[in-house]
Amino acid sequence: MKKTIGKRTAVSSAVALAMAATASVAVASGDKDGTSAEGEYLSGDFHNHTSCSDGSTSVRTLTRESLSYLDWFIHVGHSGRGSRNCLISDFLYLNRDSEFNRGLWVNSLPNGAADIKGDPTFERMRTGTHVPAMWRWQSLQEYNYDSVIAVNDDPRFDGKVAFLGLEWVVPGHEHSSNTIATGQYDSIDPNADALAQFEYCFARNSDDTSGGGGQGWTCEISEAGNNKLLEIFEGRPEEGIADYNSTLVDGININDRGDHVKSTAAMIWKQENFPGDSMAVQAHVERQGAFIPDDDEGYNIEHLRDWHTAAPEVAFGFESQPGHQAQPHRGSYNAGRPTSGLWTYGGTGCYAAAEAAKPGEDFDGTPLTPADFVEGGKYPEVDDNEPPAKVTLCRPGVRTMWDAMLSEGRRYWFFASSDWHNRGSFGPMDYEATNDFWPGEYQEQFSYVVNDPSRDRAQQIVDSLRSGNSFAVQGQLIDSLEFIACSGGRCATMGETLTVRPGAPVRVKIRMHDPRGENNSPYEFDNPSLKQIGLNVPINEPKVAQVDLITGEVYEQLSPQDSEYFEPLAPSTTKVAKSWGMGEIQANNRGVSSINYRLRPTNDMYVRIRGTNIPAGTPNERDMYGNPLPDNLTDNIPCDDPACPPHVAGTLDMDVEAWADLWFYANPIFIEVEEDHGRLQAKND
Repeated sequence: MKKTIGKRTAVSSAVALAMAATASVAVASGDKDGTSAEGEYLSGDFHNHTSCSDGSTSVRTLTRESLSYLDWFIHVGHSGRGSRNCLISDFLYLNRDSEFNRGLWVNSLPNGAADIKGDPTFERMRTGTHVPAMWRWQSLQEYNYDSVIAVNDDPRFDGKVAFLGLEWVVPGHEHSSNTIATGQYDSIDPNADALAQFEYCFARNSDDTSGGGGQGWTCEISEAGNNKLLEIFEGRPEEGIADYNSTLVDGININDRGDHVKSTAAMIWKQENFPGDSMAVQAHVERQGAFIPDDDEGYNIEHLRDWHTAAPEVAFGFESQPGHQAQPHRGSYNAGRPTSGLWTYGGTGCYAAAEAAKPGEDFDGTPLTPADFVEGGKYPEVDDNEPPAKVTLCRPGVRTMWDAMLSEGRRYWFFASSDWHNRGSFGPMDYEATNDFWPGEYQEQFSYVVNDPSRDRAQQIVDSLRSGNSFAVQGQLIDSLEFIACSGGRCATMGETLTVRPGAPVRVKIRMHDPRGENNSPYEFDNPSLKQIGLNVPINEPKVAQVDLITGEVYEQLSPQDSEYFEPLAPSTTKVAKSWGMGEIQANNRGVSSINYRLRPTNDMYVRIRGTNIPAGTPNERDMYGNPLPDNLTDNIPCDDPACPPHVAGTLDMDVEAWADLWFYANPIFIEVEEDHGRLQAKND
């Protein structure tokens, strides 16, 4: 446990030990005689960028800065290629088009272009010249990996973990946060070879066919895996050629524009070759709107289901709380893309924070038309040049796309990340931001890491993320959480399953710790959102104002040929079972708040929780039930305190908006009723 969290006092050792001791009764099967393996919740980030792709800081600088906030860090960057030597120090780095060209691989490698492997590739510079570029697989394997791992030897970060990942440019879609832990902490030959081969095989923006510069790499999946693809994509020709192996030439398919089949094959490739060591979490899933063949952008519900159906141990979640939280359009989500849901909802995308309609339709099933997007139409904020099929409408509520996944019993988890590139119009060491926060400065992904001597440190982090025993927090709203469900002396926590008899009493227990003092916000004036309702609360001293317990019934997993497989709206049984407001959330003298709730399930179900510093009914922020409203509405909230920074221009915007509106999201606990297995009901009204 880190000693401090920004400027706030971290949870005391006594509180941490007490909460950990209580949480330790949780076991995956609800076994009365067992206890969970010893471990602790550690905070981390797995989506960020350096000068290896389109970030502004070097690998070492970002890794060091991130670990000053976090306990673990996975460095990623985009697929493809790059001409810049991303190892150059930030403070020495010159413009890549400068007369010195010190930042180019070709001029900084010992043998220049001769050290660049694979099929020839070039990037066009702003000067109009072409410069040799390095394939991303080579930079991962030979350069980026060493820079990340070297930070582990820094005594300042003793006990913390850093390793290498990849923001994969996905065939058929936009991006996905990935890693393969295999080899990265090998005691004899540490390496990132597995991750590099994945990039070579499956990056949409790579046409290298060199086998990894002569390493003999090929990209087949097994016959059983290929048959699984044929089953998933039966009758869906718009997704690509379902017989993936038949598309390979010399062991690789580089003709993958719009090919969702290839992205799903990549999940099977990971699960077959690196089981237990791999992860693929779709990044900012709502940002580019609905999926259109050959558009290479959005994700729909069927694509989340496809990946999870194909490889549940690899594709075990999505990043529905994006980075870029300090941008003018929070999360870089806006109607102009058009983002699914058009905006974020409390800094989270609509797939986990609101209710989505089918792409190209209204909630009543009426097809959208271009007339809906013009002035005087239903949705004039959408560019009228956008095809209606690209638009996914969302509304406040809890029958979310995430809940649709959970209602099938899918162990599919919620994640958040920083997506760090730069601070926008400010320097990296400034406090203000109009683009990004450092990893861990604003968003933290807490996951329960088991101390397992048989698994190296990188594998332990991947294991922890796969387990679902995790929660995400904005702005240090809380720094510890215990969320368990117990019955008959057996308990389960996030990501786990409690088995009970029909109607048996289940006690849901929530304990959360509010770190005392100020959070990482540089601002001290009263929160403009809360001033609307007469509350004077410093923006840098947030308190939990509402906690929601959301429940949903669990049904059989859908088949890819089932019409409901394409339905994003969760069953009508999904609901807020109970909310607790400010008067009911009382912290003791150690800052710990306790909440208890009892239920008697008769059907398979799950429970999940979320919490916020903004009460229900707050104008422009929450509806009457506490659901987040679209974040573009905060433009109606004045930031009129004399200390409000000039870059927000008098309204709640950019980094001030992010610090004003905070959430935490916890992953679900599943409850299985012993005599209810196999139940099949109509999912929706």
